[in-house]
Amino acid sequence: MKKLIYIIIAISFFGCKKSFLEQAPNGNSISANTYYNSISEVEGATFVQYTFIDYNDWWQTQWWRSVSGEAASDNAWIGVNGGQGTAVQAAHYTLNAENDRVEAHWIMTYKAIFGFNATIEGIEKSTVDATVKSRCIAELKFLRAFMYWDLVRNWGDVPLITKTLSPAQNDYGRTSAAEVYNFIKADLTAAIGVLPRKSEYSTSNKFRISKGAAQALLAKIQLYTENWAEASSLADQVINSGDYSLEPEFGSIWSMTNYNGRESIFETQFQFSVQYPTIGNFFPTTSMSPAESGWGYFTPSSDLENAFKSEGDSTRLNWTIMRHNFPVAGDPAVTRFDARPSSEKSARFNRKVYIPRAERTAGGRFSKDVIHLRLADVYLIKAEAAAMLSQTNPALAALKVIRDRVGLTTNMSLTGWTLIDAVRKERRLEMALEGDRLYDLRRWKNQSGTPVINTVMGPNGSFVNYNTVTSTDKYEKGNLNEAQNKGFSFVAGKHNLWPIPSKEIIASEGRITQNTGY
Repeated sequence: MKKLIYIIIAISFFGCKKSFLEQAPNGNSISANTYYNSISEVEGATFVQYTFIDYNDWWQTQWWRSVSGEAASDNAWIGVNGGQGTAVQAAHYTLNAENDRVEAHWIMTYKAIFGFNATIEGIEKSTVDATVKSRCIAELKFLRAFMYWDLVRNWGDVPLITKTLSPAQNDYGRTSAAEVYNFIKADLTAAIGVLPRKSEYSTSNKFRISKGAAQALLAKIQLYTENWAEASSLADQVINSGDYSLEPEFGSIWSMTNYNGRESIFETQFQFSVQYPTIGNFFPTTSMSPAESGWGYFTPSSDLENAFKSEGDSTRLNWTIMRHNFPVAGDPAVTRFDARPSSEKSARFNRKVYIPRAERTAGGRFSKDVIHLRLADVYLIKAEAAAMLSQTNPALAALKVIRDRVGLTTNMSLTGWTLIDAVRKERRLEMALEGDRLYDLRRWKNQSGTPVINTVMGPNGSFVNYNTVTSTDKYEKGNLNEAQNKGFSFVAGKHNLWPIPSKEIIASEGRITQNTGY
């Protein structure tokens, strides 16, 4: 089968401004009564649902994940103010419940879930081969779990909708985060029991969700819910499966010729076509320098650059951050990168989403996949879970694997909180700009039990203090494209979650309540 083309079927109400509660119950136009009379129809319906993980009219899902996961953290800035004020509000913690970026991601996530529910029900009623049905349902349960994880880590308690609904069935409120996480775990556990291993798929089907993908996501969920032993065990299963291995070269992970590579566990597929010029990944364009015909968003911070430098980590620095007047790693055509410092904040851009000049296509959309789970992440899950269990040797062994690849030595005498902090720092460097940073800061706690984000953001936060007091970065200090005191307005206990969109609260007639502080 060809690499899946991310072409979204015309859906008339995607541009609608109503609450998702007021919209058609099956949010991406799939109904439980849709035909599934053959294997090709069952598989086709399943493949269409993959598209909703990164549905991308450039800003509803993938773009928001960078606003939330990175630009609202110490890793990156929004970059420019022009036209994206509500994104700046999120990154600077000045947003309210009317923020359209928050609302759009909420709506798109539920539309995806509605479609997953309907497709599962339609397949369950089909009379095609039972093995095919079970496999496709397992893939859909993974997708549903992924999207509920996106919801619960952003908003906490959320409506848990597990079946198709009639327009009259809008009497649901919020379900506790603990119960939502239990549902996610159940979906993934069921999927693990059915899905093939990656090595059991044909080359043309390597994009499909595998047993290892479900195990890796469940390991991450167990990490988020502080079930350290379960996270450690699941990470071991993925690492020892033989289906995945680290790329020998860090930079090759994001190569345009390395789709679904040896390290990739789950990635969403994009394919640009001159026949369909509006299809493809638009994110590289939004995250590129204006000098490269980009929009200038999501510029890495000097704080992140300094984190690499403090470790002597030039390999990951160069393959993560493109700096003004420096060569671009892997692109011989660019010996002095023009970050256009006068047009955006920080004079730095994300190398992981960069398209080398010789590989670009017209129209600003590209055949560049988005990697959501990779083996290095799983090694770091293992390292963190083992460290939290005081299992020093397994934690150090996993940490060493990651550092060895980029030529860094590992202090094998680390123990206790010194080891935990080293693993956390390693996660920041390895996974930088991939969408995890904010959620890591929210879930991590220091020795006194305080969320780490409370010590990074806010008037006395380390990141705010760095930017406003100690930083001497010539591109950020005095740069008016974005306020230097990002994070100053953070309020502990409020901004550890995003606000529930006000339209949802109004439409629910009080059944859905607001998060604390909004």
